[in-house]
Formats: sequence, structure tokens, C-alpha cells
Amino acid sequence: MKPDHIHVFADVPQTAAPCDVARTFKDISAIELFKAFPQLIQFCRMRYFMV
Repeated sequence: MKPDHIHVFADVPQTAAPCDVARTFKDISAIELFKAFPQLIQFCRMRYFMV
């Protein structure tokens, strides 16, 4: 298992689409990471435009 690999167990309603749950988790985690490490915003922008 890679060091940047995680598993998340979540209790969500059966009506929630898995892709919506994953998107919400990614949105919230990105917001929290950018709050804690503002320098990541510039780093991610540079990587996005270099691809």
C-alpha cells in the first residue's frame, strides 16, 4: 500500500450517489488543506497549467 493511500468508511444514506459522496469529501478536504497550507494553492495552479 502506498503512503498516500487511504480508505474512508462513511455512513451515508442509500440514496446518495457514491460519486457525490466522493466529490463532497474531496471538496471539504481540499478547502481544509488550502486553509492550513496556503502555499498549496499556487503549487496546484502551476501543476494544472503545466499539464
